Amino acid sequence: MAITNESRDKLKARLSKAIGHLNAVYKMVDEQKYCIDILNQLKAVQSALDKSAEIMLKDHLNTCVVEAVQNNDSARVMEELWQLLRHSSEVDSTETVSTKTDCCGT
Repeated sequence: MAITNESRDKLKARLSKAIGHLNAVYKMVDEQKYCIDILNQLKAVQSALDKSAEIMLKDHLNTCVVEAVQNNDSARVMEELWQLLRHSSEVDSTETVSTKTDCCGT
């Protein structure tokens, strides 16, 4: 089953917010705004993306997973979810922190 119409509308609204915040970050970087201001804007982007993922996951659980369980295909969807969660934690653990020391010194 695909995304429901209700979820699609919610997702598009959240993604529009994320795009708006990301465009603001891009402009702030171009204008060499203060680092903390940019980081706060990046947090807004991440929050909008996290909420989008939450909406998508809830929709998936309520539709695709329920359908798979009803069709005795729960092992497949559980493996998909496991891979998604594993991949998500691998991305988090492989991110590196910059060691640049002249953040705002121009």
